[in-house]
Amino acid sequence: MKIFLDDQAWGDVREARVPRGWRVAVNFAEFKALIEESYETGDKVEAISFDNDLGEGSGELIEGVEIMKWLSERYPEIFRPEVEITVHSENVEAKRNMLGKIKFWQERVDELIAAKDRPDPWNELKVK
Repeated sequence: MKIFLDDQAWGDVREARVPRGWRVAVNFAEFKALIEESYETGDKVEAISFDNDLGEGSGELIEGVEIMKWLSERYPEIFRPEVEITVHSENVEAKRNMLGKIKFWQERVDELIAAKDRPDPWNELKVK
């Protein structure tokens, strides 16, 4: 499964914005449903392309970077190298931030996976 997250990927715009063969999510609920579907059906996620500025005009003001954070906490294995994760956001600052987070999570994917099943991994951090 390939997932294209973009709030403007619907109607007439869809054909121009969405690569052929990709599933579209226009908000967090749809994105979450596609991720859960992939786990339920065994249809592995091959690629995800993120937009950041979601929900303008819809009342839903969650950003793509927040969805990425949710993904890193709930399904960190998605950040393994075999999954292609890209950002197509036109927001330059957000794109830079998101690419940095992707790199960070990809470099620490095994740690993220190990932390996922612990009750409170943040309390394990020692503050000096």
